[in-house]
Amino acid sequence: MSDVIKFKLRKDELVMLALVYLYLMICPFNKVEESFNTQAIHDMIYNTKYLYYYDHISFPGSVPRTFVGALTVALPTGAVSYLSQCPKAITYSLARMVLGLYVVWSFSTFRRAVKKIFGGTTASCLMWITCSQFHFMFYASRTLPNTFGMCCLLLSTAYWINKEWESFLWWSGLGVLVFRSELVILLGPMLLLEMVSGKLKINELITPGLQTAALILVACCSVDSYLWRYTVWPEAMVLYYNTWLNKSSDWGTLPLLWYFYSALPRAMLLALPLSVVGCLTDRRVMNFAAPALLFVALYSLLPHKELRFVLYAVPLLNVAAAYTLSQLWSKGQLAKLVVVGGFAGHLLCCGLFLSASHHNYPGGYALQALHNQAPCSQNTTVYIGNFAAQNGVSRFGEKCESLYGDRRWNYVKTETLDVETIRNFNILLVEPKEAHHYQFTHSVVEKFHVYAGLQFTKEPPFVLTKKKEAIYLMKSKKVKKKVYVKDS
Repeated sequence: MSDVIKFKLRKDELVMLALVYLYLMICPFNKVEESFNTQAIHDMIYNTKYLYYYDHISFPGSVPRTFVGALTVALPTGAVSYLSQCPKAITYSLARMVLGLYVVWSFSTFRRAVKKIFGGTTASCLMWITCSQFHFMFYASRTLPNTFGMCCLLLSTAYWINKEWESFLWWSGLGVLVFRSELVILLGPMLLLEMVSGKLKINELITPGLQTAALILVACCSVDSYLWRYTVWPEAMVLYYNTWLNKSSDWGTLPLLWYFYSALPRAMLLALPLSVVGCLTDRRVMNFAAPALLFVALYSLLPHKELRFVLYAVPLLNVAAAYTLSQLWSKGQLAKLVVVGGFAGHLLCCGLFLSASHHNYPGGYALQALHNQAPCSQNTTVYIGNFAAQNGVSRFGEKCESLYGDRRWNYVKTETLDVETIRNFNILLVEPKEAHHYQFTHSVVEKFHVYAGLQFTKEPPFVLTKKKEAIYLMKSKKVKKKVYVKDS
C-alpha cells in the first residue's frame, strides 16, 4: 500500500484534530449556507423510510445540491447514534467530528507528500502554521460543499506530488464533478505544469480520465436523482446558476481585489508575507503558489465573494510560508523568538475570531431555550423566523420533533405566513423589529444577541466583543388549541 493512502495521524496531527473539535464545541450550531448538508445528514439518520419528510422536499433551495457528502458523514454517524441512542444535538456534534476527521486526515496525507519534497522541518512548520490560522480550522467541521471540496483538493494535491495519476483523477474528479466545479481552475494548472515540463503526456490521461468521470457521474447522479426524485447532476446546475446566470450576485457583491486585500490576509495572517518570501527564494514552492494565485485571480472575476470560496488556496500558499519559516527557524535564538512571537499573534487573532463566531448563532441558543417553555408531551406550535432559521437553527435542535406519527410539537419556518397566522403559535422566535406585532398576544421570555463588532478599551483585556439584540423568544399569554401548519 502506498504511504500516501494510509489512514493514520501523527501525535502532532492529533493536536490539530483536537483544535478542530474545540472550535466545534465553542461554535456548535450552523449557518444557512451549511443547512442543506446539515438537514440531509439529519434526515438520513433519523428518517430512513419516508423520503417525503426530508427537509429538501419542503425547502429545495435555489438549486439542487449533492447528497454524496452528507451520505459519507451520515453513515458512520448514524451507526454511532443508533448504538448509543444519544440526543440529536450530540449526534450533530458527532457528524461534524466525522467531517473534521476527514479534513485532518486529508491534510495529514497532503503534509506527508510535502515532506517528501521539502523535508520534515517544513512539513512540521506547515502543520503548525495551519493550526494557528482560524479559518481553515473553523471550517474543517462545517458541513459546507467547500469542506468536502477541501478534502478532495488536499488528497488530489498529495497524489499530484507523488505522481499517482489514477488516484489523482479519482479525487480531482470527485471534487470537480460532485462538490465544487471551480476546483478545475486550481487542479487544472497542476496537470498543465506536468505537461509543460514533459513529465506527463495528455494522451496518458484522456482515456482513464473519461472513464473515471463517467463512473463518478453515474454513481453520484444516481444517488442524487433518487433523493431529488428527478434526473439531475447537481454541481452542473450550481455552475450554471452561479456562473452563467451570475445569480450568486443576488447575495451581495464585493470589489474585484477583495480576496487579495481582505480574505487572504485574514485567512493567512503572517503566513501571507512569509509565502511571498518563499516564492522568491525557492522556485519549487512556486509549483504550489502559482496555481493557488491563479485560482484566486480568476475567481475574483465573480462579483459575489466569500472567504470560504478561496480557502482552498491557503494550504498551497502555506507550503511557501512553511518553507520560509523552516529557514528562519535555523537562523538562531533571535529568529526563534520572532517565530514564537508570530505564533502568539496568530493565537490572539484566533481568539478574537472565535469570540466573534461564538456569538454569531443566536438562533441555535434560542432553539435550545424554547424547549424549557413546555414539555415535549404537550401540543406546541413553534414559529421560527427567518433570522433565527439562518443563524443556528437546524432539525438537530428540534428536540421534541417526531418525523412521522403523532407530532405534538410542530416547528414551522415558512416565511410567507401573515401576522395573524403567526399569532396563533404558542412560541415564537422573531427579530426585535417584528416583536411589536405580537406584544398583545405574546410576552418576551428571553432575548438573544448577535456579534456586532469589536470595542477597544484602555484597560485589560483591551478588546471587547460588542453584541446587539437579534432574536426574541416569545410565549403565548394564553393556552391555545393546537394549530397545525405544514412547513413548506
